[in-house]
Amino acid sequence: MNNQLTLEIYRQGKWQTAATFKVDDITAGYRGSSLLNYDVPYAAENIQQAEAAGLSARFPANFDFHQLPTWPAFILDILPSGAGRTHWLKRLELDDGAGVDWPLLLTGTAFPPGNVRVAEAAAQKDLDALAPKASGEQVAMHAHPGFTTDEILDRQEYFIEYVYENGAQTAGASDVQGAAPKFLLTKDHQGRWHAEGVLSDDQISSYWLVKFPRGRKSADRKVLKNEAAYMAVAQQLGFKVNSKLMWENDTLFIPRFDRRKTKNELTDRLGMESLCSLAGVCNYGVNIPHETLSEALATFSTDPQTELIEYLLRDVINVVLGNKDNHARNTAVHRFEDGRVTLTPLFDFAPMYLDPEGIARVCRWAKELESAGQPDWAAVMDHLSPVISATSVDANAVKVTLRDFGQKLLTLPDIMRSCGVDDDIIEFRTPSIEANANQLIGMK
Repeated sequence: MNNQLTLEIYRQGKWQTAATFKVDDITAGYRGSSLLNYDVPYAAENIQQAEAAGLSARFPANFDFHQLPTWPAFILDILPSGAGRTHWLKRLELDDGAGVDWPLLLTGTAFPPGNVRVAEAAAQKDLDALAPKASGEQVAMHAHPGFTTDEILDRQEYFIEYVYENGAQTAGASDVQGAAPKFLLTKDHQGRWHAEGVLSDDQISSYWLVKFPRGRKSADRKVLKNEAAYMAVAQQLGFKVNSKLMWENDTLFIPRFDRRKTKNELTDRLGMESLCSLAGVCNYGVNIPHETLSEALATFSTDPQTELIEYLLRDVINVVLGNKDNHARNTAVHRFEDGRVTLTPLFDFAPMYLDPEGIARVCRWAKELESAGQPDWAAVMDHLSPVISATSVDANAVKVTLRDFGQKLLTLPDIMRSCGVDDDIIEFRTPSIEANANQLIGMK
């Protein structure tokens, strides 16, 4: 198997060859040494905007040869993981292990979220391949009529076969990881649903992530149902959110924020990078301290103060509402073509404390700043103040914002009720809401 591949980036309305990625030992997986170097014509064309044109904020487009002890962290943003990894392993008839990272990268990265893909994976898409219609009749992919919303809601047999066959169940990047079945779908102008990568841009009216419950227990359904309500709560609280989520028949429809339709019916694919990648951490399942992630965000974002405040407030709301699954790939930044770097809208925000598997809070503050999943917010700010002040962030302004947010939290149970959060969740979370509100209000 070839140990080299080509990375492409979507900029200026087209896919462009950006870089070559080579590994020294395929069997070592993402922990093995690697070499990343930008395509010379691409680097030359973008040298004046090297940061904006980079595949990662940590790797501006230039003429350097990046010899690394592991894979670049941004590669793990597109490498299938979670339920998507399980699907691809079955599809490729491979047993899990470090040695399968490379074949997964070569096959499961044709249409990941964001604006980076592997050219060899995209080249494997065969639109002449047969796929089942709702009736079970096999037709060429390019002639497939798609599925209705009702057929998705009913878990129609051939819809499931269709999405699995097309690799639509994929966990390639920040907003589509985890154990729940998730499908990257597009909707055509007739309102029918297709796997991403099947339709041309002008045939697509909108892009979606569709989630089913993680398991068959009532708690799994409850978590997913209340994710839609939680997002409405976040919007009421002033967080950066995308369009309204739609919940029906144990299915959550989420409009994607990494795709935008242009006026001429083409698609703008927005760059995305997880905070895990932004911090340069090439690993899965590690608990990266909030201090590390905060510093990375402040270092690379265009408006560090705005983004850091949003990040801190997101952690507050994760604590008070019990969103335990706050790992560093559940937060990401947009990297726009004009060079701006901002937090993406909030995603994967749900009452994960209800999960039957018992998820502990993932990303935490240092031990002296957080105990049993409850941060001491005043201590957090005292600890962060010298770090963030070095990045031109006004620590006092951050404290004022946190105190004001504490006042807003006192109205949170009413907001939750108005947004349709289940009554038992509101009742259970109220003590945490009040305790954290009082902490923030009393901050000196």
